[in-house]
Amino acid sequence: ISDVVFVELPKAGAKVEQGKACAVIESVKAAADFFAPVSGEVAETNDAIVDNPALVNQSPHGEGWFFKIRMSKPAELDALMDFETYRKTAAH
Repeated sequence: ISDVVFVELPKAGAKVEQGKACAVIESVKAAADFFAPVSGEVAETNDAIVDNPALVNQSPHGEGWFFKIRMSKPAELDALMDFETYRKTAAH
């Protein structure tokens, strides 16, 4: 999603499950669910993107982070792509 105008994050302490919707992102054209990359408990949320959703587009690898998860199943990381693999896959 580009041109993000609204973000709804889970609360700190919320339980999330890998592959399940846990947040909402809205752009000027669409709304989409954000899916948890791993299972666990939300340890911290980035309220800055709630107040300024444009940070998601402006700084997705910096100030535009969503939340931190205290993982309950660290082995789930093995199924995730690294950034370079994702970039190559997304380009196709």
